Amino acid sequence: MGLRYYNKRFIAIDLDFVPFVSEVIANDLSHKAFNLIRKNIEANGVSDIVKYSSADAVVFMMEHRYYDKRFTAIDLDPYGSASSFLDSAVQALCDNGLLMVTCTDMAVLCGNTPEACYAKYNSIGLRHKCCHEFAIRVLLKTIDSCANLHGKYIEPLLSVSVDFYVRIFARIRIGAKVAKDSATKVAYVLACTGCHSLDIQPIVRKMINNGSIKYNPSVFHSNLLADQNKCLHCSHPVHIAGPIYSAPMHDTDFVQNLIKRLEQTPVDQRFQTHNRLFGILNVISEELIDVPLYYEHDQLMHIVKTAVPRLLDIRSAIINAGYRCSISHCNPRALKTDAPTTLLWDVARALAKKNNVTLDRFDENSPGRKILESSIKLRKIVTHTIDFKVHPNALAKSKIDGLLRFQDNKGKNWGPKQKAKSKQNNVQSD
Repeated sequence: MGLRYYNKRFIAIDLDFVPFVSEVIANDLSHKAFNLIRKNIEANGVSDIVKYSSADAVVFMMEHRYYDKRFTAIDLDPYGSASSFLDSAVQALCDNGLLMVTCTDMAVLCGNTPEACYAKYNSIGLRHKCCHEFAIRVLLKTIDSCANLHGKYIEPLLSVSVDFYVRIFARIRIGAKVAKDSATKVAYVLACTGCHSLDIQPIVRKMINNGSIKYNPSVFHSNLLADQNKCLHCSHPVHIAGPIYSAPMHDTDFVQNLIKRLEQTPVDQRFQTHNRLFGILNVISEELIDVPLYYEHDQLMHIVKTAVPRLLDIRSAIINAGYRCSISHCNPRALKTDAPTTLLWDVARALAKKNNVTLDRFDENSPGRKILESSIKLRKIVTHTIDFKVHPNALAKSKIDGLLRFQDNKGKNWGPKQKAKSKQNNVQSD
């Protein structure tokens, strides 16, 4: 079987790729969109390869869930959430098939309406500076859960939060035995409402003993909770969110191959967005793929009411303490690190002391006051030696190379248009 591609809304075909494609099906329930698809196909002269359809996407994909009808690639790009299409999509893909998903309901995924997030994704979103990566991981968890129902699992290739949407590229694999490992890739997240400290809590651990594999519930051990389930650092309440996909959300080799291909593309054949694509892929390649979520360094400093230093200085202090850190493509101010939160607050305390921050700036129960007042005896932890000497690895290579890493000016009329109105609706149940 040749490469069979299904696109829910529209078509975008690389003509160099056409010899490897046996069939493309472009589908949209809207008759107006359907007519545009048909005209697009005729204008591009690809009617021998590209077919068009105006069926309900879920029904259409379910008709292709049988082995000899499955697609090699499926691209879901609806208005808002793609959650209602995920289960049928993973069933309609062959082994090693590619699933591409776009979701634009960022307010839901980023925690503004936890009840809506749970209804659509069976997860609770988190209102935090890391909400855009959190959104990616919620979507990945949902896709993987849908795949697990059918003895399949996902291998994320590239996961991006950019502009007003998240975009996922994942390989769908068949294997009920390996699918069991998905339980070890899911975690809940504890988030302090005061100082915004985070703690990742896996739900299942995999035990291997003499070739025997056993899965057990994880033992709950939080580095964030203190007495009365309050935050260890600031004594404020702690929220729980998730579950999320806690495993790597990118494939390093896949990302590097994309970068290499962009580098080798002749200048006259490059897209207008070439520089942006090249920049964001390089930023993604620099991320710590084994570290979920991130902080904003300026938010940490605002908690203790001290002047915000260069991100370079904070990253140097972390690396000098023996830990790793990186940026994130989701946020230009992101601080992604495997350092414990205790180190981050030691860095904040050192900067507050350097800038002569006094306790009279704070309310009695403010998070910053609690953090600055805490002592070694009270916290029962080992403090770290803080060294702000600039470390040679503290500055990202993408920054040194002057790449276009983030889109600063989004311009006029930026963002999604209003949802198209149609007299034809999806089937709704009472």
